[in-house]
Amino acid sequence: MVEQNKSSAADNEVPYHCAYNFPAVLYTLGPKSWAKLKPLYETLVKDTRWKVRRTLSFSLHEIAKILGPQMAEKELLNTLFTFLKDIPEVREGVTLNLPKYIEVLSPA
Repeated sequence: MVEQNKSSAADNEVPYHCAYNFPAVLYTLGPKSWAKLKPLYETLVKDTRWKVRRTLSFSLHEIAKILGPQMAEKELLNTLFTFLKDIPEVREGVTLNLPKYIEVLSPA
């Protein structure tokens, strides 16, 4: 019975680890892989655990850098606004790195 509890706890941490490593996976596979990775990213963005969303909010600017200006604006702007409406722990990641995110975007 104890082994099941350990397994359950480990399974519960999988989304957090996916969120934490997402930028590295995208960087390794490149922006061309975004179409395949986007559904996972969107699922993680909507995860009920704030720890998962917070992790993604702190790496949003890194995802933007990898995707490039046009894709960052098209694909991540809604996520940015979603995080800005979230709890303070999640908002913190976006607000601290907002200048870095804006630097990625194309000048108007």
